[in-house]
Amino acid sequence: MNPRKLFGGGAFCMLLFWGWVSNYIEGASQKDWAPFWQLAYGVGICVTFVIAFYDRKNLPAKTWDFNPKRGVLYFFLGWVIFPVLIGIEALFGTDFTLSRMVIGTLAMSVLIGILGTFTENVGV
Repeated sequence: MNPRKLFGGGAFCMLLFWGWVSNYIEGASQKDWAPFWQLAYGVGICVTFVIAFYDRKNLPAKTWDFNPKRGVLYFFLGWVIFPVLIGIEALFGTDFTLSRMVIGTLAMSVLIGILGTFTENVGV
C-alpha cells in the first residue's frame, strides 16, 4: 500500500472513530458542535475518503462528453428512482408529504439530468 493511501486510510478511520466516541463524551457530542466544526468534520471525512480510495490508474481516459439525449434519459430515470426511495423512507417511519416528494424528485431528477448530459464514464 502506498504511503498516501495508508495516511488517508488512517486519517479516515480516526475521524470515524472520533465521531463515534464523541457521542458518548458529555459536552463533546456532535450535536453540541458549532456549525463550522460540523462542516469541517464532514469535509474532513470526504477528503480522507478520497485520499484513501482514489486510484489514478483506474480513471477512464475520457470522462466528459456532452450528450443531451443521455441527460434527458437520466432525468426520466430519476422520476422512476426517487419515488421508490421516498417510499422506502416512508416504510421506515419518515413523514413525507406529496409536495415534498414532487419537489425532491424534481430537484434530484434535474441534477441527475445535468450530470448525465456531461458525463460518459461515471464509474458505475
